[in-house]
Amino acid sequence: MTTTPALIATCWTTAGNVRPDRPDNLGRFPLEQRIEAAARAGYTGSGFWLGDLLAWREGGKDYAVLRRHLRDAGQSLVELEFLSDWYATGERRARSDAARAALFEAADALGARHIKVMPPFLPGDPQGPALADAFAALCEEAGGHGLKIGLEMLPFSTMPNLASALAMVAAADTPNGGLLIDIWHVVRSGSAVNEVANVPAQFIISVELCDAMTVMRGSITEDTMCHRRLCGEGEFDVPGFIAALGRAGYDGPYGVEILSDEFRTLPLDDAALRSFSTSSAQF
Repeated sequence: MTTTPALIATCWTTAGNVRPDRPDNLGRFPLEQRIEAAARAGYTGSGFWLGDLLAWREGGKDYAVLRRHLRDAGQSLVELEFLSDWYATGERRARSDAARAALFEAADALGARHIKVMPPFLPGDPQGPALADAFAALCEEAGGHGLKIGLEMLPFSTMPNLASALAMVAAADTPNGGLLIDIWHVVRSGSAVNEVANVPAQFIISVELCDAMTVMRGSITEDTMCHRRLCGEGEFDVPGFIAALGRAGYDGPYGVEILSDEFRTLPLDDAALRSFSTSSAQF
């Protein structure tokens, strides 16, 4: 009998009717309610977006209160997202460094496992050894906070496939840095799901699950933000993806990230339960 690994309710799965690419992108449900709903559904962990955490603090609440909610709900895994421009200079880097400090503060207080970071998107952004050096420096700093750093491969970035993203984190070669592998991005990059079996386990920080139809709807941005499906309700080979990760030797947690116009209108408890039950059924 296959044992289901620890599942994390990623931040957008419990955020409610909100899109991450819109200015008004704060979660629609209080963080403590999201933690409790995830725990009732069966999730082992919860993910938090920095914007929601800053809003929590600005509301006069302390992270210690949030950590008690996690403890009381039995949520032992915490994921934070996201950090961009960690490789940049000038104003972009200044904003990124402020976000980095805020994420590290939250991570220390909440006992986070890892932080999700974005790859470069602009043609003039660093590449090659310069990018690997910046990633290694980020990972070294994160290591002082007991954190792992997971770079999310995105097909619309300057590292648009598994091979390019893996080459960068392998060049950085840090004990706490690697890839966050999302099945949606793997498929949309043109890769077969079984290709993840070729990623060395030491370079897999975390994994994300969802489903979708094989043919994209609209632009790649619209498709990723609006048309994902619950696992088992699309055409992706989710069990094959999981099996390939097993062959790679990955034994860490799986996040569930459902970005869907239909899904995000569900009541919180329904969203948590349906996302957990459909995902756990894939193992």
